Amino acid sequence: MAQKHLNGIYNGEIPKKNLKTRSETKKTSLFSKAAIYLVENQIEFPLGIIAAITTAFALNVPGSEKFVILQYRDSETGLYSKGIEDAYFVFFWVALFTLLRASAMEYILIPIGRQSGIKSNSRCTRFAEQGWSFLYYSIFWTLGMYIMYHSPHWFDTTQFWKGYPHSRLNYLTKWYYLVQFAFWLQQVFVLQIEKRRKDFAEMIAHHAITISLMGLSYIFNYTRIGNAVLCIMDFADIILPLAKMLKYLNFTKMCDILFGVFMVSWVITRHYFYGYIIYSTWVQPGQYIETKWSYEEEHYFTQGVQWFFLALFLSLQAIIIFWFVLICQVAFRVVRGDNAHDNRSESESGEEALNIHGKANGNVLSHKSKKST
Repeated sequence: MAQKHLNGIYNGEIPKKNLKTRSETKKTSLFSKAAIYLVENQIEFPLGIIAAITTAFALNVPGSEKFVILQYRDSETGLYSKGIEDAYFVFFWVALFTLLRASAMEYILIPIGRQSGIKSNSRCTRFAEQGWSFLYYSIFWTLGMYIMYHSPHWFDTTQFWKGYPHSRLNYLTKWYYLVQFAFWLQQVFVLQIEKRRKDFAEMIAHHAITISLMGLSYIFNYTRIGNAVLCIMDFADIILPLAKMLKYLNFTKMCDILFGVFMVSWVITRHYFYGYIIYSTWVQPGQYIETKWSYEEEHYFTQGVQWFFLALFLSLQAIIIFWFVLICQVAFRVVRGDNAHDNRSESESGEEALNIHGKANGNVLSHKSKKST
């Protein structure tokens, strides 16, 4: 039976006969039609948006610059403040990430997978998905570390709070923060088009918390701590996709070794370093920040704000602990002589049983198992 949800793999197009559910007499909702269109045109649709914006910008159409150029620059200091018009820039990058991901997968990563001997469509798609993640996190972890290294809060959590509010940002920091925020917004769309894993609910919760933390930390002028958390989280997300790519290429020994490196890095970054940031948020603000809410001064620190951020941090840590349990299960299997395998994913045999339709053009995959249920 054809799956009724838009949770297929990025690697094909829906045959017209599969676009309807059992209730074929019912009209497809406008939302469903829009969702199908977006999934089927992950290159064409954002390309049209970006082309329209850049053309308008080139023709000096009023307002078009808000999508392309960072707003709220102080001509005297060269620093940037924040405001509602930053949303235009974020929107542009959500569209651009959708285009970049789809194009990189179809025209670069999937062909590399094919040339490397990956014959299964589903495995080749998985390889491409992990390749995109590896590229993104490698670039933005490096950029985030560069920003942090040249900032006062480099391995000094007291600088999260000293001199607050940090309401003015240099160009690179503001660009980095807004582009990262756009990436995580776009990831919500990605979750809906990738083949769903067993921890789909936890992934949704993780993305919701991450987006909330990024958006509120930007508004409330806690971007220093946001930069530190992003760097901490992004490092392990470089290693795991690389290990998975090696698995799909059948370099099992290298995959297992890299999985061990990933596990160690996870503990150090996501439990030790991140745990210390949670401790800093709990203990240190009162030592350096006056407790008050002042819109005019852009000063937003109260006990309620502090506990709200702590609640989000702790909720994120709870999800991370859940995933660490799964990581330990994989490690146990590796010690017993089995190969590392992400047990959040469906079985490889299940993936091999999928009938893949169409070419890898960024469209949602409609698939049936060989044995009807």
